[in-house]
Amino acid sequence: MKQPILSTLLCVCLFLCNALHASITDNGKITGKVTDKKSGEALIGVTVIVQGTSTGAVTDVEGRYTLNVTPGTYTLEFKYMGYQTKAISEVVVKAGTPVSLPVILDEPQSKELKEVVIRGSFKQETINALYTTQKNSPAVSDGISADVIKKSPDRSTGEVLKRVSGTTIQDNKFVIVRGLSDRYNAAMIDNASLPSTEPNRKAFSFDIIPANMIDNIVITKSATPDLPGDFAGGVINIQTKEIPEQHFFDISVGTGMNTVSTFQPFKTGYKSSTDFLGFDNGKRQLPSSFPTTNQILNNQLTREQQQNVEHSLNNDYNIKERKGLPAVNLQATLGNHWTTKKDGNLGMIAAITYSHNETVMKDVIRHYDNFDYIDNVYKYSSNLGAVFNLGYSAGKSKIVWKNLYNRIFDDNFLFREGDNLSSSKYINYYAFDLIQKSLFKTAVEGDHQIGEGQNKINWLVSYNKVTNNQPDQRKNSYGRAIDNPAAPLVADVTSIGKANNRLFSDLNENIYIADVNYTHPFRFMNNKSSLKIGALGQYRSREFHARYIGLKMDELKEGGSEIAQRPIATLYGNDAINDGYYLLDDITADADQYKANTLTTAGYVQFDNRFSDRLRLVWGVRVESFNLQLKSPVNNPAIKLDNTWTDFLPSANFTYSLNESSNLRASYYRTVARPELREIAPLSYYDYEMSSLINGNTKLVRSQIDNADIRYELFPKAGEIFSASVFYKHFKNPIENKVTSGGLSQYDITPYNFPSAYNVGAEIEIRKKLGFLAENSFLKSTTFYANLAYIKSVVQDNTIVNAKDRPLSGQSNYVINTSLSYALPNDKVSFNLLYNRIGQRLYLVGEGGGADGSGKLGNIFESPRNLLDFQASLNMSKHSSLRLNVKDILNAKYQFYYDQNGNKKWDNTTFTKGSISTGKDYLLQEYRPGSTFTLTYTYRLSK
Repeated sequence: MKQPILSTLLCVCLFLCNALHASITDNGKITGKVTDKKSGEALIGVTVIVQGTSTGAVTDVEGRYTLNVTPGTYTLEFKYMGYQTKAISEVVVKAGTPVSLPVILDEPQSKELKEVVIRGSFKQETINALYTTQKNSPAVSDGISADVIKKSPDRSTGEVLKRVSGTTIQDNKFVIVRGLSDRYNAAMIDNASLPSTEPNRKAFSFDIIPANMIDNIVITKSATPDLPGDFAGGVINIQTKEIPEQHFFDISVGTGMNTVSTFQPFKTGYKSSTDFLGFDNGKRQLPSSFPTTNQILNNQLTREQQQNVEHSLNNDYNIKERKGLPAVNLQATLGNHWTTKKDGNLGMIAAITYSHNETVMKDVIRHYDNFDYIDNVYKYSSNLGAVFNLGYSAGKSKIVWKNLYNRIFDDNFLFREGDNLSSSKYINYYAFDLIQKSLFKTAVEGDHQIGEGQNKINWLVSYNKVTNNQPDQRKNSYGRAIDNPAAPLVADVTSIGKANNRLFSDLNENIYIADVNYTHPFRFMNNKSSLKIGALGQYRSREFHARYIGLKMDELKEGGSEIAQRPIATLYGNDAINDGYYLLDDITADADQYKANTLTTAGYVQFDNRFSDRLRLVWGVRVESFNLQLKSPVNNPAIKLDNTWTDFLPSANFTYSLNESSNLRASYYRTVARPELREIAPLSYYDYEMSSLINGNTKLVRSQIDNADIRYELFPKAGEIFSASVFYKHFKNPIENKVTSGGLSQYDITPYNFPSAYNVGAEIEIRKKLGFLAENSFLKSTTFYANLAYIKSVVQDNTIVNAKDRPLSGQSNYVINTSLSYALPNDKVSFNLLYNRIGQRLYLVGEGGGADGSGKLGNIFESPRNLLDFQASLNMSKHSSLRLNVKDILNAKYQFYYDQNGNKKWDNTTFTKGSISTGKDYLLQEYRPGSTFTLTYTYRLSK
């Protein structure tokens, strides 16, 4: 066993040494992509010649070329049948630093003219290429390129996305586009859907992909037939690099501190030696020999066997306190490029990332209904990620193999104290909760030119595996009479319930994807057009098991009351178990396990028609069939679901080019939003932070959304934009989570379909260099960016009599994203100040509020908060740089409240214990997260 491992490590070391040697001896290189001026499509087979030399190349299936040259200044000539020849001068090549030269070719104005060579400079052509990319998008979209990313101080994809118009990333994983929550947005990586790392909602760990591995990011806000149909806000498509332009090896080391958490008291429960690396050592897991639910409930265990089983559990309830440690961030990326004998290109990119953070949610206020609590939540988090891409391109074909791995280790400890009036008790509540999540994704993708023209076929096969392991979530409550502070706290161990148990759960999911697309160009009305057809199949299988067990007091045994008064650390001590004070109990229900699979099949036809040089229409239809099968429990299921939804999703994107620098766009498209598997499964999960049962609803159906956009866009200069948009969205059967009380202190949160809803909004975007204010000042290197959106949202709610209009759940009524960035011409120093504010959002739908004395819960809103971030970067040399990030400078409070009087605003009313019918607003949650400072040093061996 050891020999293969040692051999593998030796091969890796030799490979790294070769890569490093190559990076030191790298010569000059020119790379780029050749595209059509009118359509923006890649041109295959363009001849590229370095004038005055014998060096040349031919563009590949992606329109890319690579030229290996000695350092110097060159003129490049680009020739292609049916296009005007172009010569680009002043191309300066330096040793070890590849030059990127994207080129735009155009058809001749008249076929009767003799060949004319269009001449331009390197600087002019680079600007022309950026203009063409901006203008030729087939849909309403925004994006960011590798060149912009290279100049920014961003370390991860999550940081890069903050620079993209209209997009907000919360906690580096939840996507908000045009104020719409993550339910209505989709994420893709390398043209394949990115699975969610959360079992209950769409969440994507964008911080695991290093920024220098990104080729480009495009946010599409209107649909085309070749995009997935399950979104309404936007689709984020992250394209990672396949064949790097140069050899590189970069290492980043960072640390950080939070004003609330770092060097402040930090509490944890049981810890193993491997937790810091993001792996549990196995001692928290339920032993494989643990008896079944039937064995426990049917009393099939002897007293001795029961005690042995109780001892087999991890009964370490000690709470350790120390100072919170600074954050640790490590990242290494490696890339290499080889030219094969037959002018092929082989490339490799690999990266590994690691981060560790210890954060505290301090003094979280919960004042509502029967609850008057203060929570302190301590989160011990480690994240491990890896990326490995291998690509080969030669002539008419390119094949790439891409791999992604992410592991998240979140160990939470909650301590709650305060009054629970429903039980007339002052309580201490403890929750120990470890969640381990992982995502593995591997994909092989190919691009091939068919025949001699521009016919292309693209295919992809992908496998994804998602796991979510919750080993031994432990919840315990102590209480005493509210009016007797001298009384001892007594543990609630006489019975086991959802709020007081030990939970072991496992989720395993496998996803298989196959996708094929064919593009055929043709002439329509003597203009270039194209036909694109494609098909997709995706099979997803998930199996979930939960086990709820606990030790309850044997009430027939004397001395139990003294045991129940023990502190949490010794409550389940070996002596208490040996003396027979505890009985093993199991409250697992049939609905606490399910097995589900979905099959998505899709096909589409897309036309890209140009009626003239100014008028373009991208239109077509996508058909998606979605079949969901679910059974619970897995064996002898009492509940079986077999739902099929087939949707015809037409779309049309109209673009009219007003002049060389502006477009007018209009679009219509239909999309869907499907329930998550967890939402449609029949199980109930207890959320100890919200004191609520999270329920599924087997009657959920998918939502259908009709969307329309009108947008004007102006590109004053390369990299600058002004745009104004109006949009409308109509939702049929939107899915919303509703909270109900039922007169009990334990709430229920359940997803429901509501009849309909609509959004209407306006959006303005501007990105402008400020040099026009004072040409010879620092403003020449300063860029201002702003994205502003206002949205009116109304839901038809038929569950409440005389219901007032309310917004769509998760929809903000406005979004503000702005930034001010400064960079010296040589990028030695750069600064970036970012401001974000998301308007008030409906978090959970209520029962109508208690203003009428009905005792019902109001809607839960998340209050707006101001978020101000700062970035500064210093390139100390060609090999090293330093970056400072300051996040959440203002440290504004997070606030979630029950709108009891229905006026849709927080009234700062005084909390009244035990009264829900006064019409006064209640606080579900309020706290300040603190400001975070991170410092990162990067060393590059690539220059």
